[in-house]
Amino acid sequence: MKATHTVSFLKKNPKLVSCLFYKNSLFNTHKNTFWSICFLFCFIVLTGFKTKPVSECDLLHEGTFIYQFENKEVKVVIHKDMHTEYHEDGKYMIQSRLFWINDCEFVATCVKNTYPNPAYGINDQMHVKVDRVLGNEIYFTSSINRFEWTGKMLKVK
Repeated sequence: MKATHTVSFLKKNPKLVSCLFYKNSLFNTHKNTFWSICFLFCFIVLTGFKTKPVSECDLLHEGTFIYQFENKEVKVVIHKDMHTEYHEDGKYMIQSRLFWINDCEFVATCVKNTYPNPAYGINDQMHVKVDRVLGNEIYFTSSINRFEWTGKMLKVK
């Protein structure tokens, strides 16, 4: 429930408001402090004053991941706005700057690519959208230069 819904709830229940704030009400007496706290806790929970839920895509924003490319394991490190892929145990590297569109979608702009015969070069942009997250498995759809594919990464740290 949003804050505007809370206000309309309180307008529809003026006795609740007067009970909360009236000087001699049940909730302002010293004896009933326990019940005051219980009531206020329930009121806050029921009216929607909650913390923001954590996005399941948050695990993608920082860490070390692996995925398979041409039957070889590729290590990916994401730190802040940088995405670095290590191919063939670090022999080749692709580094990109990330721009997050939302928690589950980003654009990676290539800034360095030492992979032989690369499919894309410096300043090319890859769009990545997370389709679903199951535990530490991240399923995604990527596209660059009119090519699109789906894949899976596994978060390892």
